[in-house]
Amino acid sequence: MKIPIALILLGGLITGSCTKHVTKPSPTVFSIHCADDLTDPLAGVMVNMYNDSMDWANGTNIIYSAKTNDSGNVAFTGIPSQRYYFSCHDTANCWINTAAYFTGNPVAPNTTTAISLTLTAYGVLTIKNTSANKSRYKIKINGKVWQDTLAYGQTITRTIPALTYSVETIQLNGFIGYGADINYGLTVNQCATTTQDIP
Repeated sequence: MKIPIALILLGGLITGSCTKHVTKPSPTVFSIHCADDLTDPLAGVMVNMYNDSMDWANGTNIIYSAKTNDSGNVAFTGIPSQRYYFSCHDTANCWINTAAYFTGNPVAPNTTTAISLTLTAYGVLTIKNTSANKSRYKIKINGKVWQDTLAYGQTITRTIPALTYSVETIQLNGFIGYGADINYGLTVNQCATTTQDIP
């Protein structure tokens, strides 16, 4: 029995019209833009992502890592929808994020979550107790206690934002009649170490 060609074509059209078009969902993307305080993009910033605050604080168990491109952008594509902790650090040029360090909410699934960060330039401040009478000192930075007791011969060193600081050294012992409290105005420059000796 011969089947007419017209019926074969009609059957093909009917079969084809019943096929559903499947739309592939968009990937989940978390994008970060890094810039300096003049809004210039920062390339080569290492962005590390973590599952929780403990790993972020210790710099352990990095789950994703990438560097920003010439436009200061980095994107993590196809990641699970969850809250992420992240650090943005350019050790060669001394830039770091000091404000935002986690997503407030889980990144939305199948969409792009984008944030912009202004990174902070940093340097190193070192204070050394070289007191002639070997006194102990309390150290305050911008009115906040940095160290309760800095003994003779000891040094404290911290990496801090590149700014000008008010440093107060309060003598705790060894004085004759009165303490020798000394105030310094110290500027910490980017990628530089500022050292202050307590005489």
